[in-house]
Amino acid sequence: MAIFKKPAIKAAAGRKREMPRGIFQKCPGCGQVVPDIELAQNQRVCPRCDYHQAQPAMERIHTLLDPETFVEMDAELRSVDVLRFQGIATYKDRLKKYQESTGLGDAVISGHGILDGYKVAIAVMDFGFLAATMGSVVGEKITRTIEYGTTQRCAMIIVAASGGARMYEGMLSLMQMAKTSGALARHGEEK
Repeated sequence: MAIFKKPAIKAAAGRKREMPRGIFQKCPGCGQVVPDIELAQNQRVCPRCDYHQAQPAMERIHTLLDPETFVEMDAELRSVDVLRFQGIATYKDRLKKYQESTGLGDAVISGHGILDGYKVAIAVMDFGFLAATMGSVVGEKITRTIEYGTTQRCAMIIVAASGGARMYEGMLSLMQMAKTSGALARHGEEK
């Protein structure tokens, strides 16, 4: 039995040190810290445990297409709060937050490019933007991509990663599946 009791070491109170963004990432699979550039070069697969992380849309496009061939279409399209949705945060505020954090206008990037020498139309959804939910702009951009592929008679690539219909847009978001399905049906009829 000790006469003096040594005080326990306490964790530093207050601030928790965070890793600088864009330099290193902690792998959710193995917990190892991996340089971000190494993850990007390995298509967001951890080199230590093979855990597959989400790949941002533009990074995926650059992975799929031949270098320097992607041309974005409809980049100016942005969702608007037609229904003036009110919740914990307004839809307008959520859109602004995700546009700033991802650098995207909405949950999909669409355009055309070259894949192994062949012209392709491409639309890639980004789960980092409102869980890639399908609102009116997402539906419109995907539909325009399909229509471009149909008129140009080129292959089409759609990388879907959707969290479903965007509840902030109500019925407008539900109509997008019918619109995109119709465009795909017309594309399938063209031979």
